[in-house]
Amino acid sequence: MIAADARCGARYVDELVAHHVSGQIKLAPEHSEPHVLEAMGKPGTESLLAFKQLFDEANLRHGLKQYLTYYLIAAHPGCTDEDMRRLCRFAQKHLKLAPEQVQIFTPTPSTWSTAMYYTGRDPSTGNPIHVTRGLRARQAQKEMLTPIPQR
Repeated sequence: MIAADARCGARYVDELVAHHVSGQIKLAPEHSEPHVLEAMGKPGTESLLAFKQLFDEANLRHGLKQYLTYYLIAAHPGCTDEDMRRLCRFAQKHLKLAPEQVQIFTPTPSTWSTAMYYTGRDPSTGNPIHVTRGLRARQAQKEMLTPIPQR
């Protein structure tokens, strides 16, 4: 909403950065792939990148070193292994980071995502949707972003 507010968005972010951030802000883009974001009921990455640009510019203007951290999800219904590889490339290229903390999707009662997980269908269309099942497969998706260190 901030990035879409042409009249006050930049001023709001400037005020936020200058007076209300204690070092970092955590955002929840959760993913980068349009069909996965659609399954999550989330907008595309354009608004995230617009906010990041406003945030980075405000930090430069004020001579501050504050950071954005990101909440990302693996194994959400609709997400394939290739989608996770694309999310990894997106995070490296556009967010300039190698994620260290990634949540594996956990079904919770009364959500569309959980309905998709258990039925393998998108409730809004009835169409089949990819669901990664099994702990190993779900963990493997997470490790595409956060590899386990070699011992």
